[in-house]
Amino acid sequence: MNRFYFLGANAKLSGVTFGDPQSPPLVMIHGMRDHALGLNALMENLSADYYVVAPDLRGHGHSDKTSTYTMVQFVADVKALYTHLQLEQAILVGHSLGGHIALRFAAAFPEHVNQLLLLDGMGPPSLPTDSAALGRRFREGVGMVLSITGDRRQIPNIDDAIGRLKQNNPLMSEPLAQLVVEEGTEPHPDGGVRWRWESAVNMVWHTFSQAESESLMTSINCPVLIVTGEHGLAYWAAMRAELSDPVHYQQELARRTGLFPDARHVTVAGAGHMLHYDQPKALLKELRLFVD
Repeated sequence: MNRFYFLGANAKLSGVTFGDPQSPPLVMIHGMRDHALGLNALMENLSADYYVVAPDLRGHGHSDKTSTYTMVQFVADVKALYTHLQLEQAILVGHSLGGHIALRFAAAFPEHVNQLLLLDGMGPPSLPTDSAALGRRFREGVGMVLSITGDRRQIPNIDDAIGRLKQNNPLMSEPLAQLVVEEGTEPHPDGGVRWRWESAVNMVWHTFSQAESESLMTSINCPVLIVTGEHGLAYWAAMRAELSDPVHYQQELARRTGLFPDARHVTVAGAGHMLHYDQPKALLKELRLFVD
């Protein structure tokens, strides 16, 4: 592994690379609250055949904490990554928030993406939206932004952080949990540790719409693989009870897959939203079937 730093959209960002720079490039973008090495179980294997690159998104890992987090900034950071490493074209993989970023990057810069893989990266199932619902969503966003303090919760020690991570992700292996915590925390000024992730990143969800995302899906002509976990619905249902209908969930997956000119959808058994934590070997098998 090699860690490097580069200038994104007015922010100093960090990233890691695995493998031979002469191999075909594969860029992986992590999700919210994660960091580049959260994808380590995938990257180490793929680096046998690919030059694997993964940034720490702004507000995460070793990258800068910034005052604003908009989707256009995240996409600009990926463009800066390509420029810094002189990547002409790459396979692009995104998990969750990383999927939204990858989708927009592929739509804006199709010449830079030869295959797109979205790991539960299309957001929750759509629900009917009217002006009242849009107003409520914007109101929620205002409340969220006003609640930002910049404080990050104190955790007694590394072992406690590992325990919390494992409690939230019980299928996660101990070595991966230790790596994610060691790279994803830093000393707290008052003792113990704190996550490197900054909660203000949540403002990104209020800087783009699902309708915009779906419109962009129709314009992406490269091959696309959409991967979800067998238990992925539980993640969305925990956020909003009205998203818990399994029939609607499957219908939405099929409808969105059909928006892409060239896409297919696969499900990883035994996995939830955090596929790379829950079932990395099964996920890796699906990725290799697609990219190799």
